[in-house]
Amino acid sequence: MKKLIPPNLKVRLKVMQRYALDLSKGQYSNFVTYNPTSDKQKNLFQQQIVICQTLKKTSLSENKKHNLALAIKRIQDVEIQPGKVFSFWHLVGKPDQAKGYLEGRAIVGNQLKADFGGGLCQLSGLLYLLTLKAGLVTLERHPHSHDIYTEETRFAPLGSDATVVYGYKDFRFQNNLLLPICFKFSIQEEEISAALYPLSSIREYRIEFKREDFESETKVDTIRFDDQKNTFELLNTTIYQKFL
Repeated sequence: MKKLIPPNLKVRLKVMQRYALDLSKGQYSNFVTYNPTSDKQKNLFQQQIVICQTLKKTSLSENKKHNLALAIKRIQDVEIQPGKVFSFWHLVGKPDQAKGYLEGRAIVGNQLKADFGGGLCQLSGLLYLLTLKAGLVTLERHPHSHDIYTEETRFAPLGSDATVVYGYKDFRFQNNLLLPICFKFSIQEEEISAALYPLSSIREYRIEFKREDFESETKVDTIRFDDQKNTFELLNTTIYQKFL
């Protein structure tokens, strides 16, 4: 029966299911909405945590940069108040051709394919890594099912990914700090940088991704260190299947 349902209708049904679930939990009204800060307000926030990653050259890399720039417009300088929930898809919306998105590389059915909006997972992964370093509360994060990179093509530590699929997989976190924050980004020819801007100074945690390789899979433990207190916390364990 599921195979008879058109893909676009499946997505619409998933979006409706999520909407109903968020309403029933009272979470929908707590989502961060698109409302960029004014020029005057922007000057009040200070750069705290910065991450830079390489933009690898592929046949679709220019499309990827285009897609990243479109999505960033919906996230950059949006103020996230204490207690509010950030939802990637609630802000970015559906990344379809009608909104100007191009085909980029994406994992579809455990295979690398070209799909509209492809490449946005690098943006959601950057956000995830920033929130880990800031000690924010992750509410929803999905790793890729497979490790699709070699050490030469990898642009981020294995374990720091947060894949997003509209209607199905979101990246969400809650601002558990006592002050507002926002994000800023910069895209260069071969690099993307992402920065977290709080209203005043916050603690930056050290994050390590400890991996253990097996024949058919790789296990990665995500550990957060509080160097001030000399303590650490195991945040999660992710299992990646290998392409054999």
